[in-house]
Amino acid sequence: MAEGFCSKVTAILRKLYKGLKSLTGLIILLVLYNIIGAVIFVELEAPYEKKMVIKEKPEHKELILLLTNITVALSNSEFETLRNKTFDLINQYGFENMEGKSESTWDFWKALFFCATIYTTIGYGNIYPKTDAGKVAAIFYAVFGIPLAMKVLAVLGKKLMIILNFFIFSWKKCFKCNGRNNNRYTVQDKQADNGENVELSEIDKSDKAIKIEQENKEDKIKQEIENKLPIAVPIVILIIYIFLGAIMYTLWEDWGFLDAFYFVFISVSTIGFGDITPAHTKFFIVSSIYVFIGLALVSMCINVLIDFYIMSIKLAIHQVDVVTSTVKKGCRCGSRRQSV
Repeated sequence: MAEGFCSKVTAILRKLYKGLKSLTGLIILLVLYNIIGAVIFVELEAPYEKKMVIKEKPEHKELILLLTNITVALSNSEFETLRNKTFDLINQYGFENMEGKSESTWDFWKALFFCATIYTTIGYGNIYPKTDAGKVAAIFYAVFGIPLAMKVLAVLGKKLMIILNFFIFSWKKCFKCNGRNNNRYTVQDKQADNGENVELSEIDKSDKAIKIEQENKEDKIKQEIENKLPIAVPIVILIIYIFLGAIMYTLWEDWGFLDAFYFVFISVSTIGFGDITPAHTKFFIVSSIYVFIGLALVSMCINVLIDFYIMSIKLAIHQVDVVTSTVKKGCRCGSRRQSV
């Protein structure tokens, strides 16, 4: 009975593992990881934030009262000078919660966005943990989250490349009127075409066979390169995607087109300076999804480049082999003539 139970558990675990290995399973796992992370960070950081707001309120009121008493005896010009210097200091050093800020930094949606900036390695820096527990949690969250996100992006990028390659190849097939046959002939076919009826020595036959085999191999590699997705296609798609995202952010946020384009580019390249970040909480989920798809497109571009370089290296190695065999053949012919 125990053996039967163990085998059932093993079968379930195998199915679960198989499901999690798929793209859908990986995405579901990442979404759950994001939600769990958001809940943890809200629990760790929100109480501390509320406590700090309550603590700072009396100090702010005291400061305002002190400034009021100081400014009563000042002339208009002196007051203007003091006001400007005060604003300069506030801009330089920052004053959080001057009015007892009601909007929380650590609500659920912002925590979701924060988690996404961790595992995508963007890290804008506009939201960050202030408690020791939150900092430790962020370290462990990054350790497990970054490999998971990179795996999802790699698989998603590969899938996008395959789908796009299929459409491009189908399009080429449809619009190609007369496909050319690149297959080489055999030695006998070549001889027949050239009208060669002369008897060839065994060495000559062998050399011709090797040459035709090399030509066939080179044609095959070139055909593989031709059938691969052109590098320009995914790059153009990525640029269009960034432009569309920039337009989207100009509608959502109080940004100009350049600022929006700059934000999208900085995000999908994972630089993430944090000088410009979305302000509307209700768009954080859509923003996270948009950026993640952008990262997947970047991954697709990288996959296409890797494929192109692999095929180019393969062709270069083959051409080096051809040159090497030609040199060897020349040496062999020279030694034959000397022996004759």
